[in-house]
Amino acid sequence: MKPNDPLLLSQKGGFYSPNTLQDHVATMLRQWSGIARASSHSGRRTLATKLIHDEVEHLKTVQKILGHKSAATTTIYQDVTEEQVEKVLNRVGKSYGK
Repeated sequence: MKPNDPLLLSQKGGFYSPNTLQDHVATMLRQWSGIARASSHSGRRTLATKLIHDEVEHLKTVQKILGHKSAATTTIYQDVTEEQVEKVLNRVGKSYGK
């Protein structure tokens, strides 16, 4: 194989365009998950969020996994929920006035 050879071939022997492949993945995710707005990016976003919040992985590690050149791009997955803020403040004995 050459570096620019198609990775996936269609039933007709042609190659999948990136948009067609993205559409197929999004369709499969919607069917499997039952989430009407699932997209081809949903799995990537879920992985990044879980690594940062649930697994407490270092931001630079997640950046490398996602292939981002800038850590600033990866920080969008660090959003903090109101529940997380409340939990931390409760843990340190401070009240949280919403």
